[in-house]
Amino acid sequence: MDGAGDGEGMTLRKLESPLGHVTCAHLLVFTPDGKVLVAVSVTGAVHVIDLESWEVMQSLRQHLPQPSPAAVALAKAQRRERREDTSYSQQPVRAADLGSPAVSHAVASADGQWLAVVTTSAGAAGRREAGVHVYNLDSLKLHVSLPPPAVAGAGASWPPVHAVAFSPTGVLALALGNNAVVAYDAESGKLSPWSVALAAAKATAPPALLAMPGQICGLSFDPTPGSAVLLCQTSAAIARVDLAVAPSLGGELNGTRVPSAGDGNGGVPSPKRRRTKNKATTNGDNDFGGSNGKAAAGGSHSGGAPKVAALDDPCLFLGYFAPGRALLVERPWKEVLKQIPEPLYRHRFGT
Repeated sequence: MDGAGDGEGMTLRKLESPLGHVTCAHLLVFTPDGKVLVAVSVTGAVHVIDLESWEVMQSLRQHLPQPSPAAVALAKAQRRERREDTSYSQQPVRAADLGSPAVSHAVASADGQWLAVVTTSAGAAGRREAGVHVYNLDSLKLHVSLPPPAVAGAGASWPPVHAVAFSPTGVLALALGNNAVVAYDAESGKLSPWSVALAAAKATAPPALLAMPGQICGLSFDPTPGSAVLLCQTSAAIARVDLAVAPSLGGELNGTRVPSAGDGNGGVPSPKRRRTKNKATTNGDNDFGGSNGKAAAGGSHSGGAPKVAALDDPCLFLGYFAPGRALLVERPWKEVLKQIPEPLYRHRFGT
């Protein structure tokens, strides 16, 4: 679809898929500059397509396991046995037969440099592990595979990811189960100071997020340059979180400097820093990009506690469409109730 440029109309053109590469797509992602289209197949291959030439620049598969020749031969033999077994089609469908797509989420950064890909687990008997992988779209190579957060436990794999979003500064936010939110710096592959503060307090998320009704299913960053304001969406509530401000955990970390992973004392503030902590919160800068407890994007705030608002109607979508402006789409309960069939009434005769 091409725009006329003068606002008079749009031109719709149908294009065939690039030959030899893309036959179907499970996910489609456009880079913000509109020059690159990322098509994710059901098998998990990520095809990077140049929209001007309509050619596949590269097919990314480094996030997928590389099966051995023996594993490929075994899989072919199993499929052949299933085709020959006439009773196999009459067996009940199992959860293992359905499986899950190899890639559940894909998102591009605002500057078009990074592409985050979330892979799912193939089950206990499968070889594919869940993970979060960041590609560099300039070099078209895998940049880093992010380590699982502390909430997953030592040596554990990635838990299911329900939503992802990139900030204008290259911070990747991910929503996990029980409304846990974790943020990584895409370039360094390390936790952001906001998540470092939560990990130091052995918390998965601020209490306000954990108490939100429903499961976080949508994330959206404010596109204002330098902003770290994140909107979180469930079906019954919305929340606003500023990742540039230390998270509020009972008031102990509210607006104060929290040591990052790069501190020389292994994440523990030095005695000198302990003595000057209160002074630093009023006059000095902190690891969260602002001074005096203010966010890097400017403006005042009431601390690091997220602002949560419960909704009367189910939320279908919440996302920023311009700096400082977001769109909320709700479905009134009256429309939901109209889709529910009327209760079955049976006359009960006397005994």
